[in-house]
Amino acid sequence: MPVFPFRPSASRRSTPAFPQSMLDTVFEHVLLDDVPHPDTPLPEDVLPRCDAREVEDGYNLCWQLLEHGVNRRAFRRLILKIALSGTASDDEQLTFKYARAKFKHMRFACANFTRHHRYPLLLHIVTIIMGNMQDAFKNHQRRATLTNGLILWVALSPAFYWLISTPIALWKEDDAAGIIAYQKKENARLAKLIRTLDATTGHEFHVMRKIISRRVAFNDTLRTIRPSHALDQLSEYLATINGMMGDFHDGLIEKKLDGTQNYRRDRFQSPEEIPQRIRAFLERSPR
Repeated sequence: MPVFPFRPSASRRSTPAFPQSMLDTVFEHVLLDDVPHPDTPLPEDVLPRCDAREVEDGYNLCWQLLEHGVNRRAFRRLILKIALSGTASDDEQLTFKYARAKFKHMRFACANFTRHHRYPLLLHIVTIIMGNMQDAFKNHQRRATLTNGLILWVALSPAFYWLISTPIALWKEDDAAGIIAYQKKENARLAKLIRTLDATTGHEFHVMRKIISRRVAFNDTLRTIRPSHALDQLSEYLATINGMMGDFHDGLIEKKLDGTQNYRRDRFQSPEEIPQRIRAFLERSPR
């Protein structure tokens, strides 16, 4: 990360340095954030509180996972190679997926832990481009792979990445009460959206899934800092919903790409187990 003129903030995010074991643990959680655990029960406490130190540690852990976990120079070489060739080997796809997962987790951390409770614009755009490129090379779309790859290669150059990383280093963490208020607000959005699941669009379905994904990310970070069986259960329960929604959404993307279904206009009914599980979660959440 470029250090001038924001060296103090960047240094603050690196201190204390979390051991590699914690970085590995949170990333293992990230990779399992959509793996179903259908037999995991919903714990009693579905809106766990954290103290100020845990908030700070959680945000810094996500920052260190990105800054120390992605070799941007090597990642840019990979992006350019895939963009120009239009293809990616299994190992290259996995490397790309892992780097994108760390960017996504940092984006979630900005929404989950900071006073802004939103994504930094440039980080958000870059993460979207990564997703578009990944969809393109997985679906053998040569032109989209090239276009998104070249944009991404430029965006992750040192000068441009400085613009992306600056808000991440400078944004302040929220207090514990603010985080609970944000999560209750997200729950209210989820409750409103769930009423549409009998006739929803791909876009509306994706918005709902993003709320679930953010909550999984929050709990995965918290259970790395404060390990507990209840937090493991909560993450696994939410990961089950996330995985179900992700598998269904993959099908929606395929229909969008082959032109058989309009992603924003055509309406459909989601699998019944998804709203059932979301309703159970919301019914147990304090208002």
